[in-house]
Amino acid sequence: MIHIQHVEEKDYWQIHRLRDYCFPNKYNEARRKDFHHWVQHSTTLGAYDGNKVVGQVLVLPLNMTIHRQNYKMGGIAFVASYPEYRQQGIAKKLMIESLKQMRANGQTVSVLAPFSVSFYRYFGWELFFEKLNYTIPLEKFPALGKKVDTVKRTSFEWLDEELFQQVKDFHNASALVTSGSMVRDDAWWNRLASRQPNSHFALYYDEGEVAAYLRYEIAGTTFLIHDFVTKDLSAEQAMWRYVTAHAASITEIKGVTANDSRFGYYFAEPQFTREVVQDMMVRIVDAQAFMQQYEWNKIIKPLYVRLEDQFCTWNEQLFEINCDGEVAIVETGAIDNSNVLTLPINLFSAMMVGYLSVQDAVMYAQQFLKQEVIENWQQALQMGKPEFYEYF
Repeated sequence: MIHIQHVEEKDYWQIHRLRDYCFPNKYNEARRKDFHHWVQHSTTLGAYDGNKVVGQVLVLPLNMTIHRQNYKMGGIAFVASYPEYRQQGIAKKLMIESLKQMRANGQTVSVLAPFSVSFYRYFGWELFFEKLNYTIPLEKFPALGKKVDTVKRTSFEWLDEELFQQVKDFHNASALVTSGSMVRDDAWWNRLASRQPNSHFALYYDEGEVAAYLRYEIAGTTFLIHDFVTKDLSAEQAMWRYVTAHAASITEIKGVTANDSRFGYYFAEPQFTREVVQDMMVRIVDAQAFMQQYEWNKIIKPLYVRLEDQFCTWNEQLFEINCDGEVAIVETGAIDNSNVLTLPINLFSAMMVGYLSVQDAVMYAQQFLKQEVIENWQQALQMGKPEFYEYF
């Protein structure tokens, strides 16, 4: 009989063995040490057959900024089971228990990278970010003048602690005002160092203050950008001048940005290879707690939403959001259905983080709602699509 429980420290070695078997690459010493840190500090759940761990999921204790509010977020990672135990509902049991644990831990929202969108959509997660992977060949590098910019460098290998602290401070200040971003603590920076140890950093200064930073690698003749965080357009252009200063030794630039960012619009030659990827999904775990923290815009009349969530029964309620943004549960049938926004949790999640409009969510849910109510909801929600570049 399979049972789900927190993995005890004495069984951590089984988690390592299961991960190594079920994922395509064995970890080296640095990445194994990083993985062990997260096994220790996450909600690590195991599916046990007797004393043997045959399935697992890690819920990483992370955070996520949504419209200037920073939420506790559960990052779902390393979902796996041995092949001889598949088709027995183990993954389903693990996902259901992870949702209960996240709610108990105050993690009102969750993010994951899906191996199958349909699989995780079934459990209430939904796509929420269109990532744009780009490749710029040498002949189309942006030419932005010969201005001399103030730039300083460091790297994980030869770390200047003062510059690195400036990177961390600037990143987190930007994350707090960029919807979808994670505020990175030292544990997350250590994870990046173990996974991408060849990363360099470039900091651009405007009047003595950090106004942009890059984290990048040079792999052969490819300039690979991992982080590109800037204060404004002027700082962005300064960073591109820094990148193209490597033109004598590189033949292409590769990076990632948001698909709706109008990336490269001001480049002299903006036609280069782009690929849109949807590889992250979001889910609201505790709808009432999430909405209570949400920074509502302008609520003209009380809003009503009925949620459908078979795996988080605490969300299957009719909620009222009054004009002061206070959220309460009201009796089903107390409000005329034509005034109630009725959504499954996956579409509600994508709407609340800004990926779907209210009109889109209603359309995909195949629900009828008066246009006046749709407009009232849209006016109450914050504008701006999320951007999420982390991976776990």
